[in-house]
Amino acid sequence: MKHSENNIRLIFGLKLKQIRLDKNLSLSSLAKKASLSVSYLNEIENGKKYPKSNKIASLAEALDISYDKLVSLKLTKSLAPLSDLLESNILEQLPLDHYGIDVHKLLLQISQAPLQLSALVATLIELAKSSEMSQNNFSRAAIRTYKELNDNYFQDLEDSVTKFCRKINFINSPPINYSVLNKILCEEFNYVISEEVIPNETEFNTIRGINIRNGKSNKLLLNNKLSDSQKAFIVGKEIAYNYLSITDRSDIYSDLRLDSFDQLINNLRASYFSTALLIDKEIFRNDIAQFLNKDKFDSNLLLSYLDKYNSSPEMLFQRITNLLSKYFNIDSFFFHRFNSEFNSERFSLLKELRLNIPEELGGYQTAEHYCRRWVSITSIKEVEKLQSKSDQFYTAIAEIQRSVFNDTKNEFISISLAKRSTLLENSNYSVTLGFLVNDEIKNKIAFLNDPGIKTKIVNNTCERCGVKDCYERIAKPLILENKMRLEKLSENLQNIIEKAKS
Repeated sequence: MKHSENNIRLIFGLKLKQIRLDKNLSLSSLAKKASLSVSYLNEIENGKKYPKSNKIASLAEALDISYDKLVSLKLTKSLAPLSDLLESNILEQLPLDHYGIDVHKLLLQISQAPLQLSALVATLIELAKSSEMSQNNFSRAAIRTYKELNDNYFQDLEDSVTKFCRKINFINSPPINYSVLNKILCEEFNYVISEEVIPNETEFNTIRGINIRNGKSNKLLLNNKLSDSQKAFIVGKEIAYNYLSITDRSDIYSDLRLDSFDQLINNLRASYFSTALLIDKEIFRNDIAQFLNKDKFDSNLLLSYLDKYNSSPEMLFQRITNLLSKYFNIDSFFFHRFNSEFNSERFSLLKELRLNIPEELGGYQTAEHYCRRWVSITSIKEVEKLQSKSDQFYTAIAEIQRSVFNDTKNEFISISLAKRSTLLENSNYSVTLGFLVNDEIKNKIAFLNDPGIKTKIVNNTCERCGVKDCYERIAKPLILENKMRLEKLSENLQNIIEKAKS
């Protein structure tokens, strides 16, 4: 992999410092021998500056090594893990700078640490490479944490939407259709939108749109298979990128990996802006209150909001999670989205949000099997049955369940919306909101004790589940059994040690 200029400066500085120390030279003595100032040499060693060729030649001569050896990016064995760390792209995926951590200082501290830490760094890199943590899970976990720290509500973006609407005299009363936002993007930001360029072929099903940057006049290509609400959402994001002056972004609208945490943050901000533009918080707050105040779970009322706001199930639930903590004082819940191919037993967890709950809902596992008792899974299977009827092929359904986690005994009231995917052939998905049942929530959700709501004992994944006689189980509890076996072994070893002592 080609190193960035920042990494090259850092590697050169680390190498220079290492050679200097190996030759027992102080900073000032090397500066004097190479005819450089101490402050300039210090900046080189800290990776802040890269010297010109004549300065490198002076340093090589002062250190009695060849020019080529000094500029080589190859580090000694003890520092090699640092080079691998930079090359692995892990640091690009971690939001260190967003939490006040100076990456250069961190790497310099690692370079001065004992060999044990270098071994730990090397091990983490190998784990990251084998599990694609550096490219996928790190960034997802970081974004999820970022949203959770902010209660998934961003006042600055809410204010930006309000200011934008005032600026163009736009009243965002529902429903807001694609054609409305299409006109705004083209007139306000000089865009041309085309739905004819992206090929109508299976391999392009995951590509929802492409932004073509072309100076003052940009072009947005949209997949013509998208629903009106999906097109409106993408155009809303494009409005956000332009209005918020966001340039560090991906130009491809798809599930492809983004290049950095900054791009992920900017994608989150644009998505939030678009959703807030399409679903006005003042109007939607009243609808949420109406839904929560029903004595019985009203699936038809919830589904009616999809049409009222020209919204997808995911957009609707995401907007609810934005407003729950701020306006309803509900701050203990989870959100997740599952995808599954038609008649498949594989369910992929693509998105997850957890606020103030202890349950690990499985994370982004790739090999484990999620609990088939979750309403997230059963609603996908239920929507498959509807697809045998042509007139209900793209019908969304709403289901509810009281979910009691077997391990913690914590109870959730879980609401799921399921629907056929618009782009992915023979694929269905569900989005689920689960509210932790506590004293606070009992006063907020009137239908909590609706006798029509079924209760199910659930868990995380089959591999970690100890529920006996589970007919829905699809895999043996191998991880749980191994954990119990190790705990038993540890207990037996301790008994032997105590017996030997006595």
